[in-house]
Amino acid sequence: MRKILVFVLVAFLLQISFAADKPVGSPANRDKPALSKSAETPRGEDLKKLESVYKIIKENYVDEVADGKLFENAFEGMLKGLDPYSEYMTADEYKEFMVATKGEFGGIGVEITVEDGILTVITPLEDTPAFRAGILAGDRILEIDGESTEGMSSSDSAKLVRGKPGTQVVLTVLHKGETAPVKIALTREIIKIRSVKNAQIIDEDLAIGYLRITAFQEDTIELFDEAVKKLTTEGMKSLIIDLRFNGGGLMDMAVKLSNRFIKSGTIVSIKGKKKDDVTIVRAEESEATLGELPLAVLVNGGSASASEVFAGAMQDNHRGNLVGSNTFGKASVQTIFTLENGAAVKLTIAHYYTPLGRSINRDKSKKNYGLKPDSLVEVTPTQEAALIQKWVAEKNHRTNTSSEATTDEFAESQWSPDRSVGVDIQLKKAIEILANTPLESEDK
Repeated sequence: MRKILVFVLVAFLLQISFAADKPVGSPANRDKPALSKSAETPRGEDLKKLESVYKIIKENYVDEVADGKLFENAFEGMLKGLDPYSEYMTADEYKEFMVATKGEFGGIGVEITVEDGILTVITPLEDTPAFRAGILAGDRILEIDGESTEGMSSSDSAKLVRGKPGTQVVLTVLHKGETAPVKIALTREIIKIRSVKNAQIIDEDLAIGYLRITAFQEDTIELFDEAVKKLTTEGMKSLIIDLRFNGGGLMDMAVKLSNRFIKSGTIVSIKGKKKDDVTIVRAEESEATLGELPLAVLVNGGSASASEVFAGAMQDNHRGNLVGSNTFGKASVQTIFTLENGAAVKLTIAHYYTPLGRSINRDKSKKNYGLKPDSLVEVTPTQEAALIQKWVAEKNHRTNTSSEATTDEFAESQWSPDRSVGVDIQLKKAIEILANTPLESEDK
């Protein structure tokens, strides 16, 4: 399968690296892409205007400002005005961004975008300060340490939130569905993301396997294959993949995961600026190791970007039943252009489409965006918060109960759909669907 040298950006993490999704491929394959010879150059009058503004600032601004800082501000402004996902990164910011591709970084663990001019949460990352504090997809961040976020870009907010682990940041948050904002104090910490978790047989009688993919990272396919091997030895006959609150990640990992379940046909298509700039990614039968396994996929409003690539491929190829609520709707593609001084430009260069050619990207002109599940199971913000608290409670229970210690690295927070903190009705629906899905062997 041809390696995709672009990546899907979900938004930006409020953390040291502050980027939710990561570039695909090695830095050598990404750095310094060639610029088109036909690229337009700035008009003379615009350059004169820029020079005039520069002189006015240098001669009249009350404080001395380094030339480099002025031009970096100009670069940031050019990218900021394009969309929520394009940005200029200084050399230090680009280094931090690259660290995030390894799934370990410092911060509070929440992915955000700018929606209607307001910082809006795409999803909290599991087992992070934001996740444990009950911040949910759709929440609005109104202030950071008392400073209004009105008109603030995602990268600007990231700079305010990042800091030394152990220090505190206070967010003023308007929870989805509420009318009064609340202040939430969060302590920054080093965050490590395990991309595949909770692999277990969730229904012994029906032999239904379950696992969560929290993000699409460099190790996702390796961990997924290990988890499936474990579940297969335990007798798994069908599988639930939970993508709720998965904000995305590496597109090539989502493509590879899709190919595990699809023997042939289109997985995703990518369309750039020019009419003939189209890439169609197709499945390879040799990679479809789970081509016959009955599948259900859990999604919600925190499922975005690479998650939607996988979910859309399953839905359009009639390969898996999507269960839950509408996904986020992030279908733009970014790539990195590195500069000579170590800085970089992250730029939207294409949009991706589902196998049937559907555009799911968020757009003010669209009433509908994202993926609509095959089995729509809406939940209230309270139920969604209870789900997060369920995961937190189960993890804490296993961590604090030595008698339940286990060497099974995937089962660190096992749980079932019926626990004291509430019933996971979306999961129960997925189990019900698989219970009524004939196994391949039964069809023959």
